Amino acid sequence: MNVATTRQRNAAGSADPAAATRRTGLALVVPALAVVVAVNVLPAFFGFYSSLRAIFFFGDDGFVGLRNYAQLFADPSTWQAIRRSLVFTFGSLALAVPLAMLAAIGIRKLGAWGRVLLTVLLIPWAMSPIVVALLWKWILLPSPGGLLASILAVFGIPPINLMSNPDYAMPTVIAVGVWRTFAFAAIILTAGLGQIPADLYRAASVDGLTALERFRRITMPLIAPSLLIVLSVLTISYFNEVQIIIGLTSGGPIHSTTTLGYLLFEVGFVELNQGRGNAIAIVMFLINLLLIVGYVRLLGGGRK
Repeated sequence: MNVATTRQRNAAGSADPAAATRRTGLALVVPALAVVVAVNVLPAFFGFYSSLRAIFFFGDDGFVGLRNYAQLFADPSTWQAIRRSLVFTFGSLALAVPLAMLAAIGIRKLGAWGRVLLTVLLIPWAMSPIVVALLWKWILLPSPGGLLASILAVFGIPPINLMSNPDYAMPTVIAVGVWRTFAFAAIILTAGLGQIPADLYRAASVDGLTALERFRRITMPLIAPSLLIVLSVLTISYFNEVQIIIGLTSGGPIHSTTTLGYLLFEVGFVELNQGRGNAIAIVMFLINLLLIVGYVRLLGGGRK
């Protein structure tokens, strides 16, 4: 009896540490999970609930079902805003990702000077988007007070009004957005490049692979997880961008930079039509979700 009792006590004692670890882990996770639910999940459900109601300012005229969505998609300006959002998003990605890749390679090659370069690149990313927009608005101002106009005047070139021309406004906004954000992508890609063993490149050089072949066969497959993070985060950032557009063009000229995010700002915060504004927000969320799922299938689905 004494031996059996001792074994049972030892077994119970050995199980206690595992149970205590689980309880400790649960105690640490639950507060963080509660914050995530309170900050992200509950507002999302409340936003969807509000999109099914007619809410103007603080007045709630009751449940209207999918009427806000029906009116939203019946308006041609919605589809135009979606198209402009996609143009802004993929135009920005087409610039930001290659620039970030070049910067990441340069940072890895330069060693200590690469860290200095990275610090310089991080300055725009650390700035507020509205501050960046106002800075570039002053730079691009087509008058003697604008920096670019002053430089062009030295060479006898007339000022160029980029923000008031519908043909140039969207490329200008894209360029400013990329200038601010591509440093984030450079950081992630630099970390991804650092995880690739140097022996693979040496072996590839011995096998006679060119630099382009090494990049295609070694760098790109192994950096795919980092690239997935970059594409996902930047897509959400660009598709939801509104502060730079407000600061630079206010959606103009002739609505040429009125993206879905800016339309949400106008409807929800200027017109105070919160029911329809929440419907726009839900549509933006779904488009973002579809894009991220596409990236995961493209870059993450093939890995085993």
